[in-house]
Formats: sequence, structure tokens, C-alpha cells
Amino acid sequence: MEQEKISALVEENMKTIFAYALSRVSHKEDAEDLAGDIILAILKSAPKIRDDNAFFGYIWAIAANTYKKYLYKKSRVSFEELDEEAADDKDFIQNILRNEQFCTLRRELALLSREYRECTIAYYFEGLSCAETASRLHISLEMVKYYLFKTRKILKEGISMEREFGTKSYQPAKFDFHIIFEGMANMEYQRLFDRKLPGNILVSTYHTPMTIRQVAIELGVASVYLEDEIALLEGYRLLTALPGGRYQARLVILTEEYMEEFFRTAEKSFVREVGSVLQDMAEKLPELRKLKFAGSDLDDNCLLWDLLFEMTRKGWRIFKAGREEGFPEDGLYSKGDICYGSTYEIEKDHPYGTGGFAGYNGFYPGYAASYADYGILPEKNRFFSHGDEIIRCLEAVVASDGVMAAREPMASGEAAENCAIVPVFSREQKGAVMTIFREEIASFAGLFESLFDCALSIMRVHAPESVGKIIEPATANMLIFITAGLIGGLAVKSGVLMIPEDDRPLGGYVYQV
Repeated sequence: MEQEKISALVEENMKTIFAYALSRVSHKEDAEDLAGDIILAILKSAPKIRDDNAFFGYIWAIAANTYKKYLYKKSRVSFEELDEEAADDKDFIQNILRNEQFCTLRRELALLSREYRECTIAYYFEGLSCAETASRLHISLEMVKYYLFKTRKILKEGISMEREFGTKSYQPAKFDFHIIFEGMANMEYQRLFDRKLPGNILVSTYHTPMTIRQVAIELGVASVYLEDEIALLEGYRLLTALPGGRYQARLVILTEEYMEEFFRTAEKSFVREVGSVLQDMAEKLPELRKLKFAGSDLDDNCLLWDLLFEMTRKGWRIFKAGREEGFPEDGLYSKGDICYGSTYEIEKDHPYGTGGFAGYNGFYPGYAASYADYGILPEKNRFFSHGDEIIRCLEAVVASDGVMAAREPMASGEAAENCAIVPVFSREQKGAVMTIFREEIASFAGLFESLFDCALSIMRVHAPESVGKIIEPATANMLIFITAGLIGGLAVKSGVLMIPEDDRPLGGYVYQV
């Protein structure tokens, strides 16, 4: 790869490289040094990168190797040479204790993986012979000797090292797990991430495969406690075991860098397209009002806001149905499953965020709401900021004989017009609405095709090669969750939708179920 091209790619990814370095060391100054070493190593390796598509996989391999060299440079020998030949040297542990390094020994023992740790404890601390240790652990005598030999080498290296735990040992990453399964137990997966540890294991192993020992150092947690968590993540198919005792996350994780780049790119590319679809909808509002639904007297701006999310959602479902043929038949990324992680929370007041959305919110007997609390709107204009008022409106719209679930909304008239602060549709009226706007729904499906291409191309840059096979279904499935608020924000930027000065509720409607 040409030096000029690789320099440009490095410059584009400088923030991501620094974030990687900062996640591995304790201090910002050290992270700057490590990031500098990584960048230098990448630039030196430019002639070896022959395929442009291999660049991003290559830089993470370089980053991992540079980090190992960085740790080695910080190590220092602090005790005498120990004999490495005989695995049954009972004085090995005593030599460490005589050097007043008991706390350091405990630290290093805590980092050993199960096989090494169990052999060491049985032989050195419990006084079992190699043969007795082999019998207890149900392994061969040769394997016991091998584990003890390797343990002494590992402990010697570790004790001589001025070890730094990763920043996640005291400042865990904020990790959110998003999953919606069809026909599977969502809560079982959700409970897994009620604790901080599983999510931080996935974040730590996302870009770079790690051994349990490396994860233990990164998180400041003893290996013995990590082993069960890692086994659980493997069982849930969220972590993959690799050769050499390494593990890597099998999950697409949205980072702050990814979301910021996606929003920037979408803002430049799709404002006009969103505005065009809304203008087409506006031309059909006279036809919509002929349905005589409660709230048909609301102004054009209100009606467009109130229908926006439902049109968006219907368009996404058409888009997703067209993509499902290539999805896996089963597993986390099959046709109906939504599964991804995030280390970046889009705040509800972010202009491209939402405070929540749903196509079906059964908030009242016999009725539901389709809504999005768009972040671009002030709190006073968000749909469910007016929840109590909407319920009172609905009570006034339906007949008052107490059997609300079976009642039809009143036709638009004086009573309905006086109380309808959001549109209220009967079953038949809702079906007619979808028919009136079927072309615009198809246009939103086309918009999602473009948004998908945009999101996918950026994800291929930010995600590690290890999740390459699941990026496409994961991105398609989660697209509505990262674009619902974005489309509202772009609608305002297009100039077609306005933010009103009053406090009327916007962003949703009520329909009979």
C-alpha cells in the first residue's frame, strides 16, 4: 500500500487508535506513548500491506503486538535467576517468599488460567506429588510436569514485571446489550448483563483476541472468577474460543466513534430524501382528512409529525423482509432476532436520539399508540410527556358506556375536534391510512436501503474482522434503533417539519386494536 494512502487512513483512524491505547493503560500520557508506537509501527509496515481491504485487520494485529512490546519494555527483573529445568523444584515458591514478594505472588497466581493454577496449588501449596496431582486433576503425569514448568516461567516473568491493570479495572466500560428474539427468552440474555463483568469481557475482546490471563489484567479480576463468566458467554454464543486459549467477542458493538461518523455521514446524505418523502405525504393530507377521524382538524405540521414514526417503521419492515433471505436460518442473527451491544448511549435529548418509541404501546384498554419521542423535539412537545392528557382525550373520543375495548372512535365532529390533541383511528381508518400512504411507505423502505448501505460501509471500517460475517444481518436488524430519532432530526433539517412554539404533543397517534 502506498505510504501516502496509509498515512491518510491512519489520520482518519487516529481517534480510534488512541481509544484502543487508552483502554489498555492507566494514564493518558502512557496512552499517548502507546498510540504513537502503534502509529509508527503501522507506517513502517505500509509496504507489507498489499490489499487495501486487509488494512483494518492488519492495524489491529499491529496494535496488539505493539502493546505486548510496550508491556515488555516496562518490565524489570527484581529477583535472582531460578532453575527452570526441574518441574519438581519445591524451593521455587519459597524463593519468592524469601524475596518478600508474597503480594506479588498472589497477584500472579490470580492471573493463572485454571489448569496452571490448579496444578500449582496442588503441588506447591498442598504438597501433593506430581503423580498425586495428575490423579486428582485427571490428567497425565507429563501434563502436570508441563504445567508446573510453564507456571514457573509465567510467575517468574510476571513477578519481575511492574504490572499495570487496564483502566477497566477501576472504570468499567458502559455496556448496553440490546436483544429482541422471536420465540426465545429475552430476559435470560438480559439478566446476563445485569452485572458489569460480562459486558466488559466483550468490550475488552472486541478488537483484539485475549487469553483469560490478558482479560484478567485488563479488568483487574482474578482468572478464577472470569472462567465461569467466559464459559457463560461462550454458551450464549457471544464469545468465540480461538486457538492458543484466546477469546474474541462475537457481537457487533456500537461505539461512540461509529455513531458519530454515521450521524455525520447521514446528515450530509439524506436530508433531502427525508424531506421529499414528507412533501409527498403532505400532498395527500386532504385525502387523509376525508376519513373524518378524531383529530383530522390538526394542522399539517402536526399530522406529519404524528404519522412520521409509523411510516418509518412500516418502511423498515419492508426493507428488513427483503433482506431476510440472506440471514442465517438460526442463531443470534436469524430472521427475527435483534442482537447488538453498545458502549455509547444516544441521549434522549440528542437531536438524532429518542426517549423511546414503539409501534404498539397498549397504554389504554382496547387502544394502542404508535409513537416516537423524538430528541429533536423539546420535552414539552414529546408524545408521552402528555400521556395523561392523551388518555383524557381518548376517554372523551370513545363512547362513555364503560366498554372501551369494544367501542369505535367517534367521527370527527365538535366533541372530537375539541378534545383530540392527537389523531385517533378506528381499525378501518388505520387500514385506510396505510393505503393512502403506501407509496410513501415504499419510499421509506428505499430510504432504509440507502441508510443500510451507509451504516454497513462505516461498520466495516470500525468493526473487527472477526465479526465480518455477522455485520450485515446485525446492521439490518438494528437499523431502526439507530435511525428512528435520526429521521426526525433530518425531517426538521429539511425544513418540511417545524418545531412548534406551543406545547402540543407530536410524534404519534392512537389506534383501536
